Amino acid sequence: MHIAFMSSVVTDGNPTSGFEIANEAIVEGLRSLGHKVSVIGFSVPRQVRPQHEDVVVIEELNLENAAVGGLQKLGFVARALKSGLPISASKLTAVNREKLNKAVQSCGEIDHYIFNSYQMAAAFPHLLNRPFGFVTHNVEHVSAGQNAESANSKLQRWLYSRDARLLKSIEQNLCEKAEYVWALSADDLVTLGLSEDKSTVLPLVAPLIVSGELTNQKDFDIGMIGTWSWEPNRVGLEWFLNEIVPRLPNDFRIAIAGKVPEAMVTHDTSVSFLGRVESANGFLESVGVVPLISRGGTGVQLKTIEAFQAGLACVATSSSLRGIENLPANCARADGVEEFAQSLTRQVEQSRAGNLEKVDGQHFYEMQFSAMQDALVKGLKRLA
Repeated sequence: MHIAFMSSVVTDGNPTSGFEIANEAIVEGLRSLGHKVSVIGFSVPRQVRPQHEDVVVIEELNLENAAVGGLQKLGFVARALKSGLPISASKLTAVNREKLNKAVQSCGEIDHYIFNSYQMAAAFPHLLNRPFGFVTHNVEHVSAGQNAESANSKLQRWLYSRDARLLKSIEQNLCEKAEYVWALSADDLVTLGLSEDKSTVLPLVAPLIVSGELTNQKDFDIGMIGTWSWEPNRVGLEWFLNEIVPRLPNDFRIAIAGKVPEAMVTHDTSVSFLGRVESANGFLESVGVVPLISRGGTGVQLKTIEAFQAGLACVATSSSLRGIENLPANCARADGVEEFAQSLTRQVEQSRAGNLEKVDGQHFYEMQFSAMQDALVKGLKRLA
């Protein structure tokens, strides 16, 4: 069948954010089942030109808050207030409906639509006039509510609270109208009130590490990489820097890769802020232990899946393990501050002594990919 995969951000074969990694995995899962998949959506300036013939870019839009200045952020807010939409969805309305329709028509005859997250459906509701499937990456209204609670200013708190209110209605509408819904964790299915006959959990995978790119050298005892400007990631990193690092031995070498907000940069000499690194996989392979530090949110943590596929030793909060049923032998679960710091210390000491063996992540990847295919088939049968 020919599936139109409607996504706010298209796939370009070089995913960098968790959202893009998830998108690439889902599209690859659909194509591996023999379906033609046309990815229709917007590109962002940092992306390379998509090479796949079935990726249709409506227009290039600067959608990411971290990549724009204060004036453009105010423009995002103004557009959201004018449109009555959540900020993320309102950004897409900079392009008119006719241009979107032309992009869809260029794909030829389409059998089924799958809306990847809520943005395209919310911004262009006329697309919902035929049966469709819906992939919900998070329970967005819950995540927005959590962001409001942790916001640093009254304006941010108000904007997140507004988004939460609007998103709850949008998600309810999409879940009711969709022929089938895929969620990334079982908890999300429960929160959204979805029945077993029209929904299931969609396991994810991350890109496999390319052989020959890795190194056995451990330049750092502890290391993390991420998009730290994203609110849930910021909250987790703030917790780690303020609560966990002071409880670790002073001689531990800690590295944070990825852009970190200036206000969060600590002067603790044990912590190195590396900014953007050339190879995320290469960086992680130079690290002894990876802390998985999610403190809330919904959906699944792609950082967790990447760590498990790479076979990396890790200490993880329960929130980081959403949607994961089987933990590798070298992953420890810890939630309290003291418990997490002590577990991390033990893991590093074992790593330094050479007693913390790397686990083969290929088996985890194969199980996840097979389960993802099964979940996709289940939903596509309902659509058909």
